[in-house]
Amino acid sequence: MSSNPTPQNEDILRALADRLADGCHKYEATIGIKQNTEAAIRAAIGGLVTADLNLGLKKQARGDAYDALQAADDAGAGTLMDCKLRLAQKLGNRWSNAWEPTGFPHQSTAIPDTQDERFALLDSLKAYFTAVPANESAEMGATAATCGAAWTKLSDARQAVADAETDFTDAQSARGSAVNTLRKRVRGLIAELGSLIEDDDSRYEGFGLNVPANPHAPEPVPGVTAEAPGAGKIEAAWEYAVRAERFRVETLIVGVDTEFQRVGTFRDLSTTLKGFTAGQTVKVRVIAANDGGDAAPSPEATVVVV
Repeated sequence: MSSNPTPQNEDILRALADRLADGCHKYEATIGIKQNTEAAIRAAIGGLVTADLNLGLKKQARGDAYDALQAADDAGAGTLMDCKLRLAQKLGNRWSNAWEPTGFPHQSTAIPDTQDERFALLDSLKAYFTAVPANESAEMGATAATCGAAWTKLSDARQAVADAETDFTDAQSARGSAVNTLRKRVRGLIAELGSLIEDDDSRYEGFGLNVPANPHAPEPVPGVTAEAPGAGKIEAAWEYAVRAERFRVETLIVGVDTEFQRVGTFRDLSTTLKGFTAGQTVKVRVIAANDGGDAAPSPEATVVVV
């Protein structure tokens, strides 16, 4: 129903779902809610919590995999340098036909710039030193064994990154499914209520919803935070307000403005404010609103612009 739209913002969706579950706990038996019950909604919330946690863990694992890959590549590059120094003793510092079997690319004795080329060169040098053991030097760390070990470590790290990327993508997909499941439950309960109680039933507010026939202004935004990341910007964020459909952000520049100035109206719970001057002290407040009117202003957050 238009007076109680399903939120698109996921943070607002989650907050509303909690209120809907509380409303079900109090009223589902007397109203006769059968489909989108407290248990069903809390299960959907729990599914999203689990999906969020798993996504965070997979993101961390992906970062760790890339760090390990960088370390393996750095170690491999070190092994290549050791081999280059050893081969220079045997084959000369400049490229010649004698360098051809080593696998150094581009007719150059330089360590390759790309990881793929470094990876391939480690394998080539393993084969070269296996075929020409007289040119090995265990003391210098230039042997078939050291090249093979570096290649294996880098190969494993590359595969670990590929696996971590797949796991992260799967976790993103699972989280998207969890959000959709919760959204369907929220939308379903709102529709179910519309079929079970009258549009002027005050119990709607017990679910954190507007009374369709007589919407009231939302509750005030409980709290606001404001941070100054630099470049004359302010990062503002605020808490969800029950029954709010939109949020008006206002600022007051201390010593410049005599009253709060409207910046814009938003459907989300955060925004970036621009155009301030370093050194200005700025107060930020947010006013929740719906078709029933405006709430009282939120507490003010004060920040010094940098």
